[in-house]
Amino acid sequence: MAADRPVSFEIEGRVARLALRRPEKLNPLDDEVRLAIKAALDELEERPDVSVLLLAGEGRAFSAGADLRRTGYPPIEGDWVTRRHRTGTWQRLLDQLGTIPQATVAALHGHVVGGAVLLSVACDIRVASADTKLRIPEVELGIPLTWAGIPLLVREVGLPVTRDWVMTCRTVGADELLRTGFATRVATEEGFDAAVDDCVAELLAMPPGPLAMTRAMTAAIGRTNPGMVAAWGDADHQLWSFTEDEYRDAVRRYIEARTPSR
Repeated sequence: MAADRPVSFEIEGRVARLALRRPEKLNPLDDEVRLAIKAALDELEERPDVSVLLLAGEGRAFSAGADLRRTGYPPIEGDWVTRRHRTGTWQRLLDQLGTIPQATVAALHGHVVGGAVLLSVACDIRVASADTKLRIPEVELGIPLTWAGIPLLVREVGLPVTRDWVMTCRTVGADELLRTGFATRVATEEGFDAAVDDCVAELLAMPPGPLAMTRAMTAAIGRTNPGMVAAWGDADHQLWSFTEDEYRDAVRRYIEARTPSR
């Protein structure tokens, strides 16, 4: 892909590598990023010869989530059905990430915030660096966690941990990520790249057929989580939240608290 694109995507043999690549802004998530990821997943849906997708972020962080200073969840134009459909775009992307034929590995380091948490929780295996700091700030921003985020987190770490992380919006370190099962492996900062490579190599060492069947089987079981059924309403919850003064005030306070004084 061109050097100015926000996402790089390449396939080498049985491995696809997808990287968020706006490191100067800590790899923010926006619609351009979503469309680039979707194009990669569309291609992978037709490439069963590829066994593993590795998702990573360049620079100092996996992703600090949405760039609220630039976007702040801007208003969506169009009639009700159009606005509702567009509000659910990221949720549909996560659904697609859960149904492609490849085993998926997320390589997490530095900040993993908001939507970036959900992008990684939709993957099969998460390898974290010791410097990883996870945070889910949506409630602080005046909106409920959507994108099917609640059922996805409950599926991976259970309801008590999900309540804690989502309701308090606190920062969670690598030790807790490993203890709760969010991260299946944690490595030192120096050993992080090697740990990610080892995980990918272990998957590639498996016979492709049984690996693909196991991926499909576990993904299907994951979709049977009862909460996933209720997530159809997430787009409505999010769209409604955007109309509230409480949301706009919360976003303003959030940005001001994190903007260095001059």
